[in-house]
Amino acid sequence: MLGIDAWVSLFGPAYFAYAGVTVPFMVAWAIACAALAMWNNRESRRQARLAPGLAASRSWPASIGIFVLVAACYVAVHSGVYLVVRHFVGLWL
Repeated sequence: MLGIDAWVSLFGPAYFAYAGVTVPFMVAWAIACAALAMWNNRESRRQARLAPGLAASRSWPASIGIFVLVAACYVAVHSGVYLVVRHFVGLWL
């Protein structure tokens, strides 16, 4: 389930589209939000809540692969929000 940070992160591309900020800033925002979501939902944090003193780990290649997948999803969704708001801003102004 998506946390509050994932939903709040959608205000960034909406604001960027309204303010006329270019797409690279929106992509950087999406990657930063993906990194925050990965950090807040890391496996060691979930395991610490279930069993104190137990350290779970994942290999670096697997972690990087999962981050790339999550970042790509964030970029796709943020791009969609950016384009929709950009379209409506063109109609409103």
